[in-house]
Amino acid sequence: MDDMYEQFRILVVEDDPHSLDELEQALSGPGHEITTCQETQCALDLVEREAFDLVMTDLHTGGRGELTLLARVKSDHPETEVVIITGSSSVERAVEAMKRGALHYLTKPYSEEEVRVLVERVKEKRIVREELEELRSYVRNRQGPRLIGKSPQVQELKRHIVRVAPLDCTVLITGETGTGKELVSQMIHQNSKRADKRQFAVNCGSLSEELLCNELFGHEREAFTGAQRTTKGIFESLDGGTVLLDEIGEMPMSAQVQLLRVLQEKKVVRVGGTEEVPVDVRILVATHRRLEDEVKAGRFREDLYYRLNVFTMKIPPLRERADDIPLFCNYFLERYAKDYDKPVERLSNEVLDLLTAYSFPGNVRELKNIIERAVILSDGAVIERTHLPARLRGQSAVCGSAGDLLLSLAELEERHIRLVLEKTKGNKSKAAQILGIDRTSLWRKIKRMGLANDAH
Repeated sequence: MDDMYEQFRILVVEDDPHSLDELEQALSGPGHEITTCQETQCALDLVEREAFDLVMTDLHTGGRGELTLLARVKSDHPETEVVIITGSSSVERAVEAMKRGALHYLTKPYSEEEVRVLVERVKEKRIVREELEELRSYVRNRQGPRLIGKSPQVQELKRHIVRVAPLDCTVLITGETGTGKELVSQMIHQNSKRADKRQFAVNCGSLSEELLCNELFGHEREAFTGAQRTTKGIFESLDGGTVLLDEIGEMPMSAQVQLLRVLQEKKVVRVGGTEEVPVDVRILVATHRRLEDEVKAGRFREDLYYRLNVFTMKIPPLRERADDIPLFCNYFLERYAKDYDKPVERLSNEVLDLLTAYSFPGNVRELKNIIERAVILSDGAVIERTHLPARLRGQSAVCGSAGDLLLSLAELEERHIRLVLEKTKGNKSKAAQILGIDRTSLWRKIKRMGLANDAH
């Protein structure tokens, strides 16, 4: 990910040469441009002329000069993050600095790992800010759907969308409930040759067999009781457009036979009719099921499965891209604060940690509902723990009927992380790979859980 942070500019203000050298070494990395000062005035002159991504300043650079520097940075460059470095005797002043806008404070002696984690945190915030601005610009200019996320999985998904959208082939979109399958289908349509035509989504699991066939393929006059005239189905009436067949795994067998004809011959036969009618539609399908398993169980036609499986796009669950959670939180927070005319501006660090650690069985849809609910409940500028649903507030463990201890999700996660760290002998890179998260996210969890001394 380092290529994403070219020219990440850091200003270090430290009056002790030895400490300055150590900090400069801890901050060194690909794409990092480090500028150092030993006096507050030097730093003030620099920030007046230049913008930095991160300013790190020691509390002992002369009087209360670090607070003057903090005020100047936040006034001239609000997006620059400031980290205060302090000894144990000056923690109160560091807390005061945080109230005035500093991101965090480091207490001496600190480790190189702590410094690196802070840098990654600033980088993550910059990604969130840039992605949100890109998103706002996209909405302003195109008013179309947008896939949110900077994780490698989402970047690959975006590349697939760009590659497959113009080709007019069938696409199978898979993923758990709430991951955004319909959103992906909309992006494919809007980037295709059919973008000026309609798109229509049909949930194959929400209609009876008769209704589904009638909706998709249409019917002839007197095909059934009450059919007083010939009616075109969606495939026929949506000429030139795109049809999304959602939850294709729940489509009845009779409809599967007719769908195969549409895919192979581009023709439909209306219910109660014999004439083949040409159709011109692009078909996208989505499912949360494993169609291979449905084929083995005899619930899905094998020939149809292979016909649909021309190009498959898998949307990862939110728990596998936890680094995208802050992006979604900021996006939904801004959206619902505007919708409900609320003064909410941000999530507390505690709330963000709880959300990042949560497994989200309902995926993005569940996160959206959580943020909307929190905005409705909040009257201030910050979303706090009390605004979250009970399942996220770290409920205490309760005893089951058999006397077994049922643990909260947070406790289960801590136990699992301890186990993985033990098995990997404290190797955080291997542990992060096993857990399916990046090393920065793992270190954040380790720090929050107080496991830092156990992880070497």
